[in-house]
Amino acid sequence: MGFLHESEPLSWSQAMPLLKYVRDHGLEQFLAIVERCGATQGDPFKWGDEVEHQIFRVTGNMADNTRSAKIVLRSPEILAALKQAEEAGLKAGAKLEETCTWVPEYGRWMVESTPGVPYKGLAGITVLEQQLQLRRERLQAALRPGEVAPTMTHFPLLGVGDFCEPACKQKGPVLKSLFVPDEVVFPHPRFPTLANNIRERRGGNVEIRRPKLKDICSCHIEHAPDFVPQSIEEADVMDHVYADAMPFGMGLSCVQVTMQAANISESRHLYDQLASLTPVLLALSAATPFMRGWICDDDVRWGQISQSVDDRTPAERSAEVSGESLGNQQLAGSGVRPLPKSRYGSIDCYISEREDKDGFNDIPLVFDQAHFERLVAAGVDGVLAQHVAHLFARDPLVIFADRVELDDHLEIDHFENLQSTNWQTLRWKPPPPHKGELSNTDDAHIGWRVEFRSMEVQLTDFENAAFISFVILLSRAILDKNLDLRIPMSKLETNMGVAGRRSAYICEKFWFRTNVGFAAASEAKFEQMTIKDIMQGTGSFAGLVPLCQEYLSSSGCDCTTRQTLERYMSFIVQRAEGKLPTDAKWMRDFVIEHPSYQHDGRVTQAAAHDLILAAEAMGKRLQPCHEVLGSFAGMEASMKHKEANSDLLSDGFGLPSSSSDKGYPSLLSRTGSGKQSGHKVSPVLAPGMGTDGMGFGI
Repeated sequence: MGFLHESEPLSWSQAMPLLKYVRDHGLEQFLAIVERCGATQGDPFKWGDEVEHQIFRVTGNMADNTRSAKIVLRSPEILAALKQAEEAGLKAGAKLEETCTWVPEYGRWMVESTPGVPYKGLAGITVLEQQLQLRRERLQAALRPGEVAPTMTHFPLLGVGDFCEPACKQKGPVLKSLFVPDEVVFPHPRFPTLANNIRERRGGNVEIRRPKLKDICSCHIEHAPDFVPQSIEEADVMDHVYADAMPFGMGLSCVQVTMQAANISESRHLYDQLASLTPVLLALSAATPFMRGWICDDDVRWGQISQSVDDRTPAERSAEVSGESLGNQQLAGSGVRPLPKSRYGSIDCYISEREDKDGFNDIPLVFDQAHFERLVAAGVDGVLAQHVAHLFARDPLVIFADRVELDDHLEIDHFENLQSTNWQTLRWKPPPPHKGELSNTDDAHIGWRVEFRSMEVQLTDFENAAFISFVILLSRAILDKNLDLRIPMSKLETNMGVAGRRSAYICEKFWFRTNVGFAAASEAKFEQMTIKDIMQGTGSFAGLVPLCQEYLSSSGCDCTTRQTLERYMSFIVQRAEGKLPTDAKWMRDFVIEHPSYQHDGRVTQAAAHDLILAAEAMGKRLQPCHEVLGSFAGMEASMKHKEANSDLLSDGFGLPSSSSDKGYPSLLSRTGSGKQSGHKVSPVLAPGMGTDGMGFGI
């Protein structure tokens, strides 16, 4: 989520006179990247993934009525241990392929992991799941007894009572939140400044609203849609779930995939073709059914994060231009130009060269005409110029005092300032020029990339590997079979609205292309389909999975890679059919069927505690969870690497071995009554924002 420059950022009042300077010079830096790296050809196919982890402390056991779970505000310490361990491993002779990269995330209870080096080619899929397991084990080894790190999108009780360790007071000077203290934000100065400047620019706290599950004992009071509570008590009786600070959004976890294209043209093409998959895979990977201790009546994180970083002024959030004020000339659009959505949202346009004549961009873009004209004058085609200019219709949010006057031909801070804070479902990623200019035979070379950003992190490494692999496989099939999956941008926007609805993966229909040969928008055919039909096909559409299988049959793919991919595709199809639930459905059902649930829509401490331990047990494969994985439970990738590299996983990596707290429950099994009972197995062991790194996990 941007560079972690070690310096003091400017306050919002200090930054405002420099906003236009940063916007203008960011464009110049983009033009320098194109000049230096735009002619690159023949880059090899490399790719990577990024997983955002959350760290909790659980106390008590199933027999303890006071059992609880909290977030652990130790990520700086944990990151230091992880980085030290990786360095020790390399000194001990570990291969780069056996390493992991660890960087901060927005929350002080979170860390982000990527593979130490990118995967190469489609065959990299065969080691993906083992690499995900390796990162889970390394993180576990850095934790204290009682701490766990399941791959959950969120902490269900964030903002509820005494929810963090150490305990801190709300209503701090940075977040000014009713619910969460400033200390939950990672201490690098960029992160609290980001939160503060978003609030300063919009003129108040962010307002996050999600539909609340209504149960038989629910009680609420109707308020105006824009009602802002002044106390926790007022918030709790609202008819929807309300939150007021950035950690409720940027404290959510996802899994992202970055792939390198052969050249700039192919990267733009892939960006366009993957766009229609972003809402589909968001719905299929849904895993966020709770917010601030309430059960929500929708399934995904996307709208929650979007609202958490919405820095638009009241005039920008309005549908009409106000004639009453000229606004503030220092802000982009003077702060009064209507902006249809938050800077965290779905993509706004297609960017490939052929879009100029094909006409799928049917939603007007907001941008400064002067920026567009500067880009075109420098030789950028109109389609790409509009995309880049519309990124710069926003203001930079964090400016470092010692990084203002830069050499635009050598530095890219100002470009990345805007690029990295336009958080969209896809990100088109130009290379850092000093690495883009290297020979593409050099391991340090980075080319033109596309990042797929919509998917929610899953509870198991198998699920995460399946979704990552499907994106990678589909990207290869698109290029090989020359598929055209574009639909009008307005229909893609409609799909994003549908994707977050409860059980959208089986209950909703999405606009999707049926004739997948290249055609102008006037000739393209599309219809509304269930995700099952999108995956398996209908009478009018072959289906994504059959198209991928055709590609595999013609590509000369080796047997191991083919078998791995078939297993992942079979899982995705079964989820699309409704035979397997999303993680969101499984977690919501877990809480509703928990013995402590009072049918009031609230997540109890006991339910949160048990859910976290169940998720931890699933992720560590202490017990298969057939409810989530079905017949795939117990079929996850072999852990042979664990024995082969055991000296790199714990003591040999300079980290203390994990110890266990006796009495933690195994994965809870549901009884026929619909409630749950625990049974003993081996105890559960207590074990973004991003950096360029290799450029394949941010």
